[in-house]
Amino acid sequence: MKIRPRSYSRWRRDDDYHGPRLSLAATKCPPCQEHDNPEVAKDTIQVIELGKFPEDILHHIHSLVPLRDAARAACVSRRFLRSWKCFPNLTFNWKTLGLNMQEGTPYDRAKKIVDRIYHILKNHSGIGVKILKLQVHSCSNVITANLLGIWLETAVKSGIVELAVDLPQDQSAKYDFPCSVLSCAASSIQSLAPSACAFRPTIIIDCFRNLKSLCLKLVLITEEELGCFFSCTISLEKLEVSQCNEITFLKIPSHLQQLCILRVFLCQKLQVVEIYAPKVATFMFRGPPTKISITNPSQLKIMTMDGSFYAGMFHHALTKLHSITSNLHTLVLCSSREAFNTPASAAKFLQLRHLKIYCCSSQFESFDFLSLISFLEACPVLETFFLSVSRHYLRPEPTSQKLDVDSWHIRKIPGFRHDKLKKASITGINSSKSLIELTCQILKNSSSLECLVLDTTSGYGNSGICGNMDREAVMDALEGVKAIKRHVEGQVPDGVNVEVLKPCDRCHISKL
Repeated sequence: MKIRPRSYSRWRRDDDYHGPRLSLAATKCPPCQEHDNPEVAKDTIQVIELGKFPEDILHHIHSLVPLRDAARAACVSRRFLRSWKCFPNLTFNWKTLGLNMQEGTPYDRAKKIVDRIYHILKNHSGIGVKILKLQVHSCSNVITANLLGIWLETAVKSGIVELAVDLPQDQSAKYDFPCSVLSCAASSIQSLAPSACAFRPTIIIDCFRNLKSLCLKLVLITEEELGCFFSCTISLEKLEVSQCNEITFLKIPSHLQQLCILRVFLCQKLQVVEIYAPKVATFMFRGPPTKISITNPSQLKIMTMDGSFYAGMFHHALTKLHSITSNLHTLVLCSSREAFNTPASAAKFLQLRHLKIYCCSSQFESFDFLSLISFLEACPVLETFFLSVSRHYLRPEPTSQKLDVDSWHIRKIPGFRHDKLKKASITGINSSKSLIELTCQILKNSSSLECLVLDTTSGYGNSGICGNMDREAVMDALEGVKAIKRHVEGQVPDGVNVEVLKPCDRCHISKL
């Protein structure tokens, strides 16, 4: 068993990069003398005058330039100015518009964004727009419904491919998305993402035969209106319904033959999800345990059930999901609280290869982690198992029990054995007795186990820097290392690589 501190990570310096580089030779004499210097002429790149480019090629080059640079080019070239009037990629946010979001009051910043968008669209012909993204969620009390309508009518024409409207989230009832503007774009649009507005497609607009992606976030829409819109789509591949709080019953119709990715997040009134689309392969759900039915579960391969703010997701998964997961390969579960320990279940996830479980609230203080063995018993071909217990949420047993780890009686699960599990990882493990017992059961009864990682820290972020730990958490992690040495080290079978990550000397131990 190898015990090592979690290493401090940092970005690699530029000198460490050994990949290919591109350099341009610097001119060592004035441009007027270049032809007199043959050495310089060899290393310089031939300049082609803009006037010699065909109009269509010049417009294409201009279309690939970021919005701000394209606007600057239009200020110094008449040919670019003509191209600017039909610039195809209109992505509007404070960054693309070159604004400093640290200057002025929130109202002043919002006013600058709106003024620049208004000026650009006022001078745009409305022809040739492929992408329109209005990322103006920070512009409360500045954008009006009338102004939004003018912008959409100007830019949304036949030929547009992507439309995203991200409005101020606290005023969703204020904006009524003008569905009529979509009529002229129905044949070309491939991605639609209205956000923080009312979307009322009560009449059939047109057939969206090329629409592949639909994202509804903070949208006021009923299930009847959503069903009306679904009736206009035939090629949808990705669907996200997030925080749409008027929907109580979500029905995904069978004519959505190409739908493969479905996301349903935090719809407060949602009670039932029925999926009739035959090819849904990835389903992600965030919310309380909810009734979910799938008519053709054989295509479902990846599933996430995120109950981060709700109770009972583990119990719900073990007792209710097996009927819709006949071919599931990957399952991710998150829960904030379990009313009781995970029960034994006769139901099986017969094809499940990868299981991730996240415990993400203080309500797991009294949870018996050894009961999670029920999941391993229900997954006979499971290959990887990952358990995360947040360091900020789990506190160990009382001090008297924590300090007396030598006298623990380690429980066993009679008859438990797993023949396929190859890799297991537990992040946030400390001196909690049931976590140590779970670890011992996995080690002793998994005949194919190759690798076990026991991380006593809080992990690390996307940047590779160690997660923050206060003094109490560091002390708790060190107690976890002590418990692992006492009860786990002697249980490691030959051929199994066990790695224990203790607090980082640089980021954590220095706090003691």
